Amino acid sequence: MTTTVALTAADLSLEHGLAMADSLVYATALLNDADLVTSDKDFATLPRVVYFGGQRG
Repeated sequence: MTTTVALTAADLSLEHGLAMADSLVYATALLNDADLVTSDKDFATLPRVVYFGGQRG
């Protein structure tokens, strides 16, 4: 982990109410100009997130 990732994650955690581990994942994606693809509802409304929610059959 770099200082940039850590500081960005801290800011994102405060801004979006994310758990620190979630904000580290999100910060890493954003800093690498990547979309985050997830089924974790905590990320569902965030920019640059592709959310696949729903029920399992």
